[in-house]
Amino acid sequence: MARGPWNAVELSSAELSVTLLPEKGCDVLDLVDRESGVDVLLKTPWTPGRRPVHAASSLEAWIESYPGGWQHILPNGGDATVEHVVEWGFHGEAGLIAWSVDELEQTYAVCSAELVTAPLGVRRVVSLDGAVLRIEEAVTNGADEAIEVMWGHHPALGAPFLEPGCTISAPARAFCADDRAPGTGLAAGVVSEWPHAALEAGGTVDLSVVPPPGERRAVLGYLTDFEEGRYRVTNPGLGLEFELRWPLDLFPAAWFWQELHASPGYPWYRRLYTTALEPNSSWPGQGLGNVRAKGGSPLLLGAGETRTAIVEAELRRTSRLAT
Repeated sequence: MARGPWNAVELSSAELSVTLLPEKGCDVLDLVDRESGVDVLLKTPWTPGRRPVHAASSLEAWIESYPGGWQHILPNGGDATVEHVVEWGFHGEAGLIAWSVDELEQTYAVCSAELVTAPLGVRRVVSLDGAVLRIEEAVTNGADEAIEVMWGHHPALGAPFLEPGCTISAPARAFCADDRAPGTGLAAGVVSEWPHAALEAGGTVDLSVVPPPGERRAVLGYLTDFEEGRYRVTNPGLGLEFELRWPLDLFPAAWFWQELHASPGYPWYRRLYTTALEPNSSWPGQGLGNVRAKGGSPLLLGAGETRTAIVEAELRRTSRLAT
């Protein structure tokens, strides 16, 4: 099955339908609740993206091929950086390259890839168990020397699931606004008690509720100090809830990216409507060089070391709000 320029793979259970793009970073393009037919993941104006043809930078290449959905971030997140005399591009190599499909059944796929810019091999088992999408992945440092990386997940939610009145619940204690581009009216670099974010003009805004129609908002920041590695986004009108779970030992923070028809000019031109909470090994999301420079913690993989993670997304039925 083709989705634009990519060959796609479909998985299904009684509760879920999932589309993978092995040729494009092993992206999860669709995550559909079969009872309602609702796909909870973002679709960009140019979904399913295209192979980059005009990109002058790794950022532009990533945007040009970005279909929305859910990406794998490795070995770098955010700004391109130079590591070991080679550029590690925006959001890393793993989310752009073709992966091989090693096994495929109705409810699971085994995919793998070897990176070139970093000595890393990656293996993912993507499976469905009822209403749960499970991604079991292993990252192996094939070099005879230790290496520092950023590793994370980039699931972005979109309409029709995401709409005004959706609520966000996360057992995090703190929200730190990005120090360069915190978003609409937010105080740059300020740490607040989640779900609040400090405003530049004073006071705070509650980030746990998607604002009313017509209110434009952009946010970039980081949820930290989690009690558990999970969050929930609930749509009371649809009676549908998305929960993501992950291991805190590998992903201690979640990047918070929200774009609600707010940002003019390239690349969104006020056309994007999304909220994404993205588990990651490191922050800020400004590339590995800035993580080090600003006191963050890269993930260290020892010579020959393999680290494994299980990330799960579950769609749940909830009480539907009366209208």
